Amino acid sequence: MTSDCNDELAVISREIAAKQLSVENQAILIEVLERDGHDMNEQRRVLARERSALATQFARQFQLLEKSCTSGD
Repeated sequence: MTSDCNDELAVISREIAAKQLSVENQAILIEVLERDGHDMNEQRRVLARERSALATQFARQFQLLEKSCTSGD
């Protein structure tokens, strides 16, 4: 595995961890505010987009891992 690939994997791993925490926090906040009677439909749509972006990052990470594992053989 090249150093560039390692660096890119490290960066994307940090980004994924930060995005996961953000998504989890948003989901909790939405639930709490909904219990208090707030309309959170728009925030749920935003959260869905964030989750989609996170899934895209997971796919990119998988591609990098797949590439690095197969190129080193």
